[in-house]
Amino acid sequence: MANVETFFLQPFKTHRKRLVPGQRVPAKTMRQALSDGERLGRTAEGVAVIHVTADDETGEVSALEVLARHGAIPEEFEEQIRAL
Repeated sequence: MANVETFFLQPFKTHRKRLVPGQRVPAKTMRQALSDGERLGRTAEGVAVIHVTADDETGEVSALEVLARHGAIPEEFEEQIRAL
């Protein structure tokens, strides 16, 4: 079983006075994810930089980590991440 690491940015925007997730933005490396997260954090209301480790064959997630937070991130999102 080989593990695959994936990085992506999860931006947030306000919709009807609530923060909601926007379109995920993939990143090829951790360095790119952190750099893009910082840049996107200047214009988006909130951005979370996320690192996922999953089994290559089954797709089962073995680790999920928020590497960086920029701006406003909903509390529910943080709780959902911890639950996985």
